[in-house]
Order: sequence, then structure tokens, then C-alpha cells
Amino acid sequence: MHPVVRSILAVIAGMLIAFVLIAVVQLIGMRVYPPPPGMDPTDIESMKAMRTQVPLGALLFVLLSYTVGSVAGGWLAALIGPAAKMTHAMTVAALLFGAGLMNLMTIPHPAWFWVASSLVYWLGAWSGAQAAGGTAPATTARA
Repeated sequence: MHPVVRSILAVIAGMLIAFVLIAVVQLIGMRVYPPPPGMDPTDIESMKAMRTQVPLGALLFVLLSYTVGSVAGGWLAALIGPAAKMTHAMTVAALLFGAGLMNLMTIPHPAWFWVASSLVYWLGAWSGAQAAGGTAPATTARA
């Protein structure tokens, strides 16, 4: 398989696993922390109106979902990528960050959540790439 095609497939696979895991963890979070009465998670206006009633634990579950998705997406992209494994993982992080930024701009969130969610995409994908052997070990000095 051509390396460019494999690179594209690596990023697509990373994004797919990230989105699936984010959705699964968020569904679990909604079981643990059901939406406040009157909030419809499929309606943006409803979510905007009820955002102040969302408990801290629910927001932490969302961060957990982003972390799990980023780690897995970065890991898979780095594992499949033909070379430059960290580049593939960071591409997944950049795409997830872009999607997350769109979400943050659409639905108001606390300032701390902006910072935390922005960091978890990058740190998660970096950790996933590390687990997949995304960086070469340090070289020893020549004698």
C-alpha cells in the first residue's frame, strides 16, 4: 500500500475509534449523570438553556471521554501510520481539537473546561502515540 494512502487511512481509523469511544464514554456518563429535567441532549438550544444545571461530574465524564478517545485515536493512528507516528497521532489531535473547539463555541462551557478539554486532545494523542512507539528511544553518544 502506498505510504500516503496508509497515512490517510491511519488518521481516518484514529478518528473513527476516537469518535466511537467518545460516544460510548459519554453514553455511560449520561447514565451516571442523567441530563437535568427538561434538557434534550439532541437540542442545542435546550443544552444552552440548561448548561448551568449540569453537575461537575457530568463535565468530568465529558473530559474523560475526550481523553479516552484521544489516547485511543492517537495510538491507532501511530500504530497504522507508515512512519512519523507522532505526526499521525498529532493530526488526530488537531482534528479532535477542531471538533471540540466548534462544540465549545456552540454550547457555552465554563472557562476551566475550555482549558482542560483543549489540553486533553493533545496530551491524550501524544500518550497514545508514545504507547504505540511514536518516538525513537534516545540515542547513545558515540565513543
